[in-house]
Amino acid sequence: MVNDNSPAMVITGTSRGIGNGMAHFFLGKGFRVAGCSRAESTITHENYIHARLNVGAEEQVRTWVRSIKNDFGRIDILVCNAGYAPANLLMAMTPGDVLEDLFRTNIAGSYYVCREVSKVMVLQKSGRIITTSSMAVGLHEEGTSAYAASKSAIVEMTKIMAKELAPLGITCNVIAPSMYMTDAVQKLGDKVIDRALDKLTIKRKLTIEEICNVVTFFADPVSSCITGQVIYMGLVC
Repeated sequence: MVNDNSPAMVITGTSRGIGNGMAHFFLGKGFRVAGCSRAESTITHENYIHARLNVGAEEQVRTWVRSIKNDFGRIDILVCNAGYAPANLLMAMTPGDVLEDLFRTNIAGSYYVCREVSKVMVLQKSGRIITTSSMAVGLHEEGTSAYAASKSAIVEMTKIMAKELAPLGITCNVIAPSMYMTDAVQKLGDKVIDRALDKLTIKRKLTIEEICNVVTFFADPVSSCITGQVIYMGLVC
């Protein structure tokens, strides 16, 4: 591990996609990073620790966050990134088990991780919490009723959390990326991707550096007066 003065960061969903890219980016900047996913770690780095868990399982999250506190001594930044994005389904065709799994991962998972990490930050009287919403909230696209509802819930949760934690020096903000080419996005097919890009204000795919730039902005010590905000990347809402 690097020395204990290096910022300690928690990122959920680091086995692939945006979470994996974020972990590599911030490890390259000298951060200590704790990540998690349902799968085995795909990252090998001396300053990275990984846990296999389901963020929708309350007790697993509680145990994991305690272990990070023991390993790192503190948690400076949380990026609550883990999420489930099913294929687009009209509401009438969305099975209950898909809805329940989506809400358990996206809403309950974000809630449990934010709750447990915030307990550590409250004792420190400092911290940065960054949750992840989606461009789906602003597009109101057919077939995304369940997914967009889960991501809207994250925004509301974060805004209330921001008010509750502000007196303790903890900020809570939301990043809402547009199109970033994860495996899940690629499976949607070119027609769906092109249609979504056409509805954006900035009609192109994001890079991981652009996403990490917004995370860095929210996490910066001089951003201590910015809380309860949502940044939509590539889209005007």
